[in-house]
Amino acid sequence: EPPRRIESLAVDSSGLVRAGPGGTYRLSVTLRNREPSIAVLVPALDLALTDAQGKQVARRVLAPDTLGVAATSIAAGGELALTATLRTGELAVAGYTIELFYP
Repeated sequence: EPPRRIESLAVDSSGLVRAGPGGTYRLSVTLRNREPSIAVLVPALDLALTDAQGKQVARRVLAPDTLGVAATSIAAGGELALTATLRTGELAVAGYTIELFYP
């Protein structure tokens, strides 16, 4: 298994956009491995959705396999694009936060 070096990882970009009716959203996240010589283990994402007042309305852990990631590592100096389709039902979502972690 590749090493767990969360401090070597950074979220280069992310976005959450409405992708259809019924509270369907698409989450896109690009991770970068800042380690110049070592591949690191792909982390899980802790996603928190917030309403217009900044109050958390939902929270979910997204494991690499639920994000469709076949790779177990991110190459040295490389990046990895992740996407997920989320259904929030009647929840009013205005924002989000993402944290990387190893379970």
